[in-house]
Amino acid sequence: MTIGLRDLYYAVCTETDGAETYGTPKRMAEVMTADLSVKTADGSLYADDTLSESVTEFANATLKMGIKDLTPETTAEILGQTVDKNKVVWAGKNDEPPFIAVGFRAQKTGGRFRYVWLLKGKCKLPSEKYETKGESIKFNTPEIEAEFSTRKKDGRWKADFTGTEDEAAAKTWFDQVVEPAEAGGTEAEGTTTE
Repeated sequence: MTIGLRDLYYAVCTETDGAETYGTPKRMAEVMTADLSVKTADGSLYADDTLSESVTEFANATLKMGIKDLTPETTAEILGQTVDKNKVVWAGKNDEPPFIAVGFRAQKTGGRFRYVWLLKGKCKLPSEKYETKGESIKFNTPEIEAEFSTRKKDGRWKADFTGTEDEAAAKTWFDQVVEPAEAGGTEAEGTTTE
């Protein structure tokens, strides 16, 4: 159960020789909602009139983010668009969004947070709505969607940690995209990956 949402970050993901690396995380926008839906590939094998084998694997995930607004620079970077010297964002049919990681945290009860990094996805053009002013003030905010797949280097798609802000993983969560610890085959202190 979560009771809040904040700190939406992104980091550009670059793939070289089948291994992903990340740039320094940047604040994406003030976030209002984050709706993560996961698709799986399922298979069942029946033998001797009963279920003999059943396999469920991650296929992809879609994150819909309701945000306050995107700066021109952020819009251009996550959608593969260009910004001119006057800060005009130019969108074209040949724009190629880069892969990005998206991180955020959601408040839980008891002073804890759930920290999440989705590791490799591409953003789609955001939906926008414009409306004239009436007798009352109504805010129209954009929604942006990103589709995530697994990384080539290790098949992972998400890092997830629940704890307090004082724990080691929480203190550095948005400094860089988290990676599993190397030593002993264990995960980074205080972090888990799915």
